[in-house]
Amino acid sequence: MLKLIKCEFWKLKRKPLVFISLLLSVFMPLAYAFFLADANTDVDAVNGLMSALFQLSAYLLLMPILVILASNLLFGELDYDTLKNLAVIPVSQTKLALSKMLVLLLFAIGFMAVGGLVNLVVLLLQGWKPVGFWTLFAVGLEEGMIMWVGALPCILLVVLLNKNYIVSVVITFFYTVVNYILSMNDAFLTQPFGLNIGTLLPGPLAFRWIFQFYDQSQISPELADLLERISPYFLSRGQVFGVIIVEAVVFLALIAIVYRRREI
Repeated sequence: MLKLIKCEFWKLKRKPLVFISLLLSVFMPLAYAFFLADANTDVDAVNGLMSALFQLSAYLLLMPILVILASNLLFGELDYDTLKNLAVIPVSQTKLALSKMLVLLLFAIGFMAVGGLVNLVVLLLQGWKPVGFWTLFAVGLEEGMIMWVGALPCILLVVLLNKNYIVSVVITFFYTVVNYILSMNDAFLTQPFGLNIGTLLPGPLAFRWIFQFYDQSQISPELADLLERISPYFLSRGQVFGVIIVEAVVFLALIAIVYRRREI
């Protein structure tokens, strides 16, 4: 399995899209950096830049990128007519599919890490102290895992549609936008932990996990009002990772089953 992961990783490294995607991870925070002059304190600067990474790069870019990369990985052997050779060796198609998904998980974590480290450089160049930065950096890596799990239903759709890239990508962008909108809606942020949209979809789930880690020592009245409304519905690490582990197991199993049953 480790050899398969290593092979898939090297295949991914040869794709220019990977490096373009990593550059996109810093696009939103860098755009926000132009407005850092409006920050009043070091805390404001850190919270603002990391918020741009969490709520823009991760929400709007990471999931679609993961689905596009998954399409490349999942159908690479078919495109180059090497899947039959792998079946003769034999290489388990289940292990092959799972190794591709694990490589995408590493990419998602790396995407958030690159964006976070660029944010740190921007903060230091602007003369701000990185107050609370490393806490938010660690949370960002965990958000990468949440977004990876959130992308799995769309990756399953890619496998089911069998190389119909356009339809898959359109649906993924729609799914991404819906998640972003729901993560900004109090109705879904104030749902109790359980079988509901506010818990099961990655947008509201990530927001209810991440928001509690921002430094709240100096906040505006508007932010204080938002915290008063949603803080009772914040989720613990155990709750969040309990949800994403269950979702990951379910969707990885479905992806492996569908991938294994395709015609070679």
